[in-house]
Amino acid sequence: MRIRWIVSLVPVAGLAVALLAQQPAGGATPGSPAQVIEITAKKYEYSPSEIRVKKGTKVQLKVRALDRSHGMEFELYPEGADKSGPQGLVFTPEQKNYKLEKGEERVIEFVAERPGTYSFKCSVFCGFGHRGMRGKLIVEEK
Repeated sequence: MRIRWIVSLVPVAGLAVALLAQQPAGGATPGSPAQVIEITAKKYEYSPSEIRVKKGTKVQLKVRALDRSHGMEFELYPEGADKSGPQGLVFTPEQKNYKLEKGEERVIEFVAERPGTYSFKCSVFCGFGHRGMRGKLIVEEK
């Protein structure tokens, strides 16, 4: 009787281990609520240009280009970090460059896995000030 009970627990334990292994590091889970941040892109600037989130946070950026098409390209590793280790920003789906069409809202989701400062920039040429269209995402310790 006792052996049957133990044998019946083995598949349940295996399933629990498999589910725990699928959770992202840092605490964000697929069903956890996201921190929603609204951003606008217009002639040579993002507003806000500096974003702060806590490590392990699932982030949902709602970005709208106001005047023309723009883009958003993210560095996946914090400034000064070794780029051979795990990425600091984990996007869903895996992507780091997004096109923003004028007037349309674009939703960009990621988990902020590692603390540090990540830069982002416009990836669609938008005029003479294009190179200066940049921003920072700062991931803070909890």
